[in-house]
Amino acid sequence: MMIGKMMQYTCPQNSKASRPLIAGHMRLMLIAAVIGCMAALLPAAPVAAGETLPCEVMVKFEDDDAGVATIYRLRLQHKNRKGRDVSHVSVMTAAADGAPIGNSHVDCRVDGRPLRAGDTGECRTDLQVITGRMAATLNFEDWLGMIRDQQDKLATIKQCEILGVRYAAD
Repeated sequence: MMIGKMMQYTCPQNSKASRPLIAGHMRLMLIAAVIGCMAALLPAAPVAAGETLPCEVMVKFEDDDAGVATIYRLRLQHKNRKGRDVSHVSVMTAAADGAPIGNSHVDCRVDGRPLRAGDTGECRTDLQVITGRMAATLNFEDWLGMIRDQQDKLATIKQCEILGVRYAAD
């Protein structure tokens, strides 16, 4: 076959090497293909992992069945740089100077819909809730003092380092 002869080179009779050789460019393409396949099998780190974003704790008041609940909500804006929808992001919270405070996972879904690939949206979680029932057991000054104390402690959260993401179920 003519095609097979074009791909092989036979050394002249007076040469010590008498076996057919694969052409140089074909050998390079084969090596590149093997390396590419091996690289595709390596696990990829999440693009967002290690990224530090500004975040904050917001105080929110809501009515519950026993009175007024006080909610301390961690919030951040997240850009989904992955090719898959993201439902949650795992974060390490830190002060403005980078000193670690704690960790949490924030929910990036809105009305049950995940953060789509390429979109930016708010991710949030409730760090602490003081229920209306608990507030009713305290006098107003004690309740106000507890709210201010927690607000002062949680207000030190200024940064969130992304540790990983949870993908939405397909």
